[in-house]
Amino acid sequence: MVRHSFMNINKVFPVVFGGSLVGAVAMSYGGGHEERARVFDGPELERRLSIGWWDEKWSLGQTSWKRCEAATVLPFAANLASVQQTLKTNPLKENNHAFVPLCGDSKVVPYLAMKGMKVTCVEGSPIALNRLRSEIAKIPEEAQKRITIIEDDLFKAELPAESVDFIYDTGSLVAIDPAMHKDYFKVIQKVSKPGTVCYLEGIFRSPGFSEDNLNVGPPFHVTSEMASALYQGWSLGVEQGTVAMLDSTFKNSPDASHALYRMGLKRE
Repeated sequence: MVRHSFMNINKVFPVVFGGSLVGAVAMSYGGGHEERARVFDGPELERRLSIGWWDEKWSLGQTSWKRCEAATVLPFAANLASVQQTLKTNPLKENNHAFVPLCGDSKVVPYLAMKGMKVTCVEGSPIALNRLRSEIAKIPEEAQKRITIIEDDLFKAELPAESVDFIYDTGSLVAIDPAMHKDYFKVIQKVSKPGTVCYLEGIFRSPGFSEDNLNVGPPFHVTSEMASALYQGWSLGVEQGTVAMLDSTFKNSPDASHALYRMGLKRE
């Protein structure tokens, strides 16, 4: 392991998740990505952009954005198989390059390495990376050597340009203030190339949340429409489904919940 210290969707595909046809969600957007006021500003924004703030969240177990990712890789493997079928490509080929932004302690990182892929992951929290390294230590040394960990701010890190075949994003986009989404997409565009596949899972707040709570995060309220609008020039497939994700930090109604969506995107 190595440690380093918008707007037209061209094609819309139906996506099969868990063996059932969900159907295509056609989206067409004119103009640019919807501008949103920055949720936090001044000293509070600076604090939330610091590695220390994120490390504190990890130390206290306040990692609600991780609700996007299942405890095991099995659901991911099944859903990705459907994405591969829909987008008519297999991004998990041996020796392909995977990129995992804001990787945290994701079990998918060692899983991808075990598939024979080269994996580059970025995370700023030392606590999260210590947990990730514990997971990586469980796999054969040969697979460990295929993993590059960049411990740095995602927006400042030196990343491989136009080299990745697969991007795994569950909880990354929703962990970022929506006002910074364009910066996030610049990172995605930098590392990707034509044919790159992105597997994205995100959450949004369903009815029952006040307007103020829609702006609270992380995880931030990011609908599939917002995510797809951001990915200009990427083919799109999407599934939506409500899951039980009540959290006392965000709920203000007994019926309030989050909804989970999964997207398969392919750069044209």
